[in-house]
Amino acid sequence: MFLSTKEGPLNLSAFHLNTLLALGVSYYVRLEKERIDYANIINREFGLEHFEEDILNKVVISCQDLFIGELKLDSSIAKNDALKENVWMMTLMIELKIPLFLVGKPGSSKSLAKTVVADIMQGQNSYSEMFKNFKEIHMVSFQCSPLATSDGIVGTFRQCQKYQKKKDLSKLTSVVILDEVGLAEDSEKMPLKALHPLLEDGCIDDDDLPTPDKKVAFVGISNWALDPAKMNRGILLSRTRPDIQDLI
Repeated sequence: MFLSTKEGPLNLSAFHLNTLLALGVSYYVRLEKERIDYANIINREFGLEHFEEDILNKVVISCQDLFIGELKLDSSIAKNDALKENVWMMTLMIELKIPLFLVGKPGSSKSLAKTVVADIMQGQNSYSEMFKNFKEIHMVSFQCSPLATSDGIVGTFRQCQKYQKKKDLSKLTSVVILDEVGLAEDSEKMPLKALHPLLEDGCIDDDDLPTPDKKVAFVGISNWALDPAKMNRGILLSRTRPDIQDLI
């Protein structure tokens, strides 16, 4: 892959490109104020410190642009950094069935990203040629609140598992969306404790056997960070406050 830099084109091998993207998904996006410091460390470790630009960020943004470029959006919707990052991470984590916790202040395009991802991830029926290579998704949302119960959350997972049963899981996946999941932390019934086993193998009863159809994709959307015991069971995307460029 060739990247255009101030010092000229940079040719990255497939290994270096894949490693940078993996680091971007696993660590870079969970940081808020420390992204630049982390990117500088990666530049140094990869022998890229002589480049003035943030190579890790450049690789990640280039990949995000491929995804966001496939979306059909109204002219009134800006393709800002928040939307690009949210769509990119949601698509990857849903495809790989890796739990994703999306944390950001109101207005950071979390719900919008959910809507456009559900619209484009339709397998062979997708309007995008690139997204025809991704799975078709069946998305089920659960609105969390201080009154939420573990039965409601478990029921949502069971609904998705039932939809996946006897389906070709290489072409289709169900997605559990917990909206405003942070509100459920205020419940005295502690409903989010049910998430621990569900995110690991989809089983919650001792007599349940983990099978492929019980593992569903998961996206938890919150305005603030959750208990680390929950977020560490998946990938965390921490959206920073919008900068001047985003607001313009």
